[in-house]
Amino acid sequence: MAITQLIAQHITDTGDFESLTTEVVDTAKKMMLNSAAVSLAAAAQSDGQVITKFVQEMGGNGKCTIIGQGLRSSPAYASLANGLMVRLLDFDDEIIPLGIHPSCTVFPIVMALGEMGGSTGQDVIRAFVHGCNVTSKLSALTTDLKPKSGSPLLPNTNIMPQVIGSTVAAGILLGLDSNQLEHAMTISADYIYGMNCNPTRTASALISGQIAMQGVISSRLAQLGLSENKNTPISLDQIINFDTDVSETELLNNYLNSACHINKPGVTLKLYPCNSASHSVIDAALQIVQLHRIEAAQIKKVHVSITQDAMTKMAYPSPVSAWEARSSTGYITAIALLHGHPLIDFFSDSALEDSEVRLFMDRISVEATEEPSSLAPYPSTISIELENGQEIYQTTEFARGQPQLPLDDEELDAKFLYCSRYILPPDHIEEAIDSFRGLENIANITGMASVLGG
Repeated sequence: MAITQLIAQHITDTGDFESLTTEVVDTAKKMMLNSAAVSLAAAAQSDGQVITKFVQEMGGNGKCTIIGQGLRSSPAYASLANGLMVRLLDFDDEIIPLGIHPSCTVFPIVMALGEMGGSTGQDVIRAFVHGCNVTSKLSALTTDLKPKSGSPLLPNTNIMPQVIGSTVAAGILLGLDSNQLEHAMTISADYIYGMNCNPTRTASALISGQIAMQGVISSRLAQLGLSENKNTPISLDQIINFDTDVSETELLNNYLNSACHINKPGVTLKLYPCNSASHSVIDAALQIVQLHRIEAAQIKKVHVSITQDAMTKMAYPSPVSAWEARSSTGYITAIALLHGHPLIDFFSDSALEDSEVRLFMDRISVEATEEPSSLAPYPSTISIELENGQEIYQTTEFARGQPQLPLDDEELDAKFLYCSRYILPPDHIEEAIDSFRGLENIANITGMASVLGG
C-alpha cells in the first residue's frame, strides 16, 4: 500500500476532534497562539512587507487575512505570506529531536482555509493537529532509519514530511474524502523533488510559505478533480530507500499510531528569536549574571562548551547578516552577557555593527565538549574568568520553552504582547489571546482570523 493511501486511511479512521486528548488540544492552541505572535512580529520586518507587496501584485479573491498587514488575499497566497512570516525570525516552534518546525507550514493553511470556509474552532484544531502529526511522524521515519547506499535522499529531509503534512491539514478543512486526500498528497509529492535543497537565510522562510501554499493548491486541485495517474501513487521508496526488513505498511502504521509528537517528545515554544541550539547557552549566561551580579566590564574571558551537534548548527563564528547571527554562539553569548534577554532587534544588520558587541566577542571561545542525552540534546556550560582572577561556571541542560521547562500561560501571553505591540491595538491583542485560548468553543473563526490582520 502506498504512503498516500496509508495516511489517508489513518486520517479517515482517527481524524475526528473527539479522538484528540485534552493535552494535545491545549498544546495545539499554544502552538497556534505562538505562531500568530511571531507572524505579527515578522509583519514589521522588511521581508514581511516584501512578501505582502508580492501577494498584492498577484491579486486574489480577498477572503483570507495576511497577518499584521491589514490585507486579504486568496487562501493560497495568504498561506504563502503567512508561512514566510511564521518562520522569518526563527522564533517559531520546533520539535528539537526531529529538527522540524511543524507550525510554519500548517498554521498558515488552517487559518486561511478556516477563515474562508467559516470553519469551527474544533475543525481548525483537528486539521492543525493532524497536519503537524503527519509532518512529525514522517520526519521521525526519515530521522530514525538509515538510507540504503545510493538512496536518493533529499538533502533537506524535512521537506517531504512538511509538504505531505500541510496537504493533510488543507485536505481536512476542505472536506476531502479518503480518495481525494490520497490524490492531493500524490499531487504534492511531485512538488517535493523541486525543493531538493538546503536553504539558508530568508530562503528557509520562503520555502515554508511555498510548502503551505502547495498544500492548499494540491488539496483544492484534488477536490476539483485534477487528473492524476493513480496507478503510480507515491511510496516511501520514491522518497528514500530505507535499510529495513519491515514492510512499508507496517513501518508507517507503527509511526502514525504512536503518541502525538507535539506532546511526546514535545514541542518547544521559543523564548528567544534564534537557533534552538543556542538557547541553553543563553539561559546559562542569564543565570550566571543574575547569580553572581557581574557586569561586562568585570569579564576577562568567556569559554562556552556545547555539543558537537550544536557546534555544527551554530555555524557562524563571525556573522555578517541577521540570519547568520541567529546561528552564532559567540554573538548570541555576547548579546546575553551585555544586554540580557536577546530580543528581535538584536538580530538585525544594524545591531551587527555594534562595536561593543564585536569587541566582546573577541573574549569568547567556543568548544564542542558537552555530551548530549536523549532528554537533553543541547546542554551547555559557560565558564567565565573575571578580571580579579575569580572563575565562575554555569551548566544548563534545558532551556526555557523546551518540553522539560515549558512556557507558562503568562510567558506565552507576554511573548504575544511583545510581538504584536506595534501591529495590533490593545483590545485586539486581548481578543486574539482569548480566542486562541478558547478556540474549541468558536463556531466560526472568520472574525478571529480577521483580528490578526491589524
